[in-house]
Amino acid sequence: MRLLSKTGRRARAAVLLAVLGGLILGPGASPAHSAAAASGGAEKTGGGQWKLSREISVPEAAPYYELYLDEAVYRSAAEDLRDLRIQDSTGAPVPYYMESGAETVEEHSAVYSSALTHKAVKGTDTLLDYQIKPLAEHVDIQGNRLVFELPADSFLKHVEVWGGYDGQAWELLGTGDLYATNGLSADSITLERSYKFGYYRLVVKNNPEGLEFPGLTLVDSSREWSTAAFMRQKTPQTEIKQVENRTEIMISNTDRLKIGKVMLGSTGNFLRRYELYDSAGIKLPVTGSGELYRLDFKDTRISRTEIQPVVPAASDSLRVVIYNLDDAPISITDLKIEYLVDRLVFAGGEKTPYSLLYGNTLATAPQYDIINFKDRISGEKLVQAALGAETPVPVTAGDPPGTSWWLQGRWGFNAIIIAVSLLLILIVARKLGRTKE
Repeated sequence: MRLLSKTGRRARAAVLLAVLGGLILGPGASPAHSAAAASGGAEKTGGGQWKLSREISVPEAAPYYELYLDEAVYRSAAEDLRDLRIQDSTGAPVPYYMESGAETVEEHSAVYSSALTHKAVKGTDTLLDYQIKPLAEHVDIQGNRLVFELPADSFLKHVEVWGGYDGQAWELLGTGDLYATNGLSADSITLERSYKFGYYRLVVKNNPEGLEFPGLTLVDSSREWSTAAFMRQKTPQTEIKQVENRTEIMISNTDRLKIGKVMLGSTGNFLRRYELYDSAGIKLPVTGSGELYRLDFKDTRISRTEIQPVVPAASDSLRVVIYNLDDAPISITDLKIEYLVDRLVFAGGEKTPYSLLYGNTLATAPQYDIINFKDRISGEKLVQAALGAETPVPVTAGDPPGTSWWLQGRWGFNAIIIAVSLLLILIVARKLGRTKE
């Protein structure tokens, strides 16, 4: 009887273990299957909860669309934009790739020397003709910028630039200023596009003193900043204060915009050195000489009142320090920033409208095949889409606010069930051991 009693208790324990196993793994489940399911869920979402959604409106059906981001996206998305997702009306993901306005293209660059072949005086103007030397025989000359050798004296001259194929017939290409004064200089004229002229004429207006420009270098470069469509302007929140002999300008950038230029409105004549710092106090390199100036002459103005960091700055704030020495502070009338936005390119479909989701710091950057076809898509006509109003994404029932991540969703619940079940198994196993004794 005692043996039968022990056998019965063992059978009941085995049944209990089987029931507990069913509770843990679920009907027809296995440990490997459960782990795979958990991993798959994490890969789909990257974890976390998306907070904001905006409808994407499209004006017409098209194979591909382009969508430019705005300030609201930069304000609430992850800093590196890894949490951006596009979905269709069914909630299915829509693949996209992202482009930045700071991208550049450089196909070739060439520098041509020249010889001064003719000089003439017409009234008070001086005409200087240059013949460009080709780089090789039977190779076309092509250039888009003229760099002149300047006189040693201080001067400011309005000039015209003409181009020709044979040095006989001329076409007006543009006007500009050449100068060297107060330590500042301008020695080049940039043309609207590249030309294949073999001759160039410089007309120096109102040059009774006969200033010489003995040399010309023709430069051809395809290096372009493809930023026109990516640039935006705004008037940021600023604070200007005077500290000893310095003017300090604090520029707020809480939206983390990629600032490519700071433009100062000012009055009066000045020449000041400046420095640019980010919110951490790190000095940022800038293009140019690091000087701000504005010099008014009788019939022209020489000015540089723009501050351009070498790399667009997305710091929470920027600080401009202007060194006045013993001069009065610059009279600053207004301040604007120019910033660069990114654009998303995605394929069109029938399941409209589309939505843009963002605001999930736990999300990982998606990886889509569409990036492999970027070169081909760039040749297609892209229809511009627009972002609608920002709306909060409802919090799911499995993700109550204030709940720890491991309690969110059914996997957190299952973790608790598994822990309790293991405790019960341990208790039963101990009882079985005592029964054997």
